Amino acid sequence: MKTYISPINQKPNSQSITTEKLISATVASVRDILALVSAVLAGAAVITLFVLLAGTDITPFLGAATWGLGFIFLALAVENNGPAALSQVASGVALLILGLLQSSVSPDFIIVSGGVLAIWAGALLFKRLSL
Repeated sequence: MKTYISPINQKPNSQSITTEKLISATVASVRDILALVSAVLAGAAVITLFVLLAGTDITPFLGAATWGLGFIFLALAVENNGPAALSQVASGVALLILGLLQSSVSPDFIIVSGGVLAIWAGALLFKRLSL
């Protein structure tokens, strides 16, 4: 029986994951997770505030405030360019329609307008924190 001896390289040159790369990747993912949790909590707080406001007797003022927010979104769309402006126009028109509905149909439409604003608050907070 013949045996062949081949030298085995004890220190391979293969690139392995170093601890610095692993720690930096972990820190980056933890930062993104915390930004996402913060954005979700901010959105939930906005929706909770609007649910509480729906139970009050100040519906004419809430309808006017929703109209004002709709005009603010339309003004922001005039200032912006690109895809953000299109979504701001859609949000502005939706808030104007929701303000009309909550004044004429039911004050509970303020919860839907709170959802629109919660999406914007969460998205902007996530964008700001994930930098």
